[in-house]
Amino acid sequence: MFETNDQARLQPSIYFAPEEGTHQWAYISQTANNEWFYVTYETADEEMIYRQQMMIPMAPYVLALATRDTPEAFIQAVKLVSPPWLNGSDTWLMEEIKTIGLIGAKYVYELSDGRIYPSELSDIPAKTMWPKGES
Repeated sequence: MFETNDQARLQPSIYFAPEEGTHQWAYISQTANNEWFYVTYETADEEMIYRQQMMIPMAPYVLALATRDTPEAFIQAVKLVSPPWLNGSDTWLMEEIKTIGLIGAKYVYELSDGRIYPSELSDIPAKTMWPKGES
């Protein structure tokens, strides 16, 4: 889960005034050693395409956001930010996800290069949860 604290809260400025009801932060903290998601959400109107990046702490929240997808507003890309215990390296990695799957109660991530995290579940068929319409 992400955490904020008062010392990191930014005061509104004339250059970067937040929307009403929102706050801006100089930084946030990751309070667990678990994967999280860097999501690009795209919206469009008649004149412009807008992309907003979101930091989402858990797969169920990504999937909940995906239920709101319409042709005018949708998840454009998801990147998995994975700790070493999940990605098998010695550092945190940010990698593009092709699909989010489910095996029992465990989430499985197929990366754009075909690798599967967690690797021990790579030989078990997963139910595709995102993107919808994938098999």
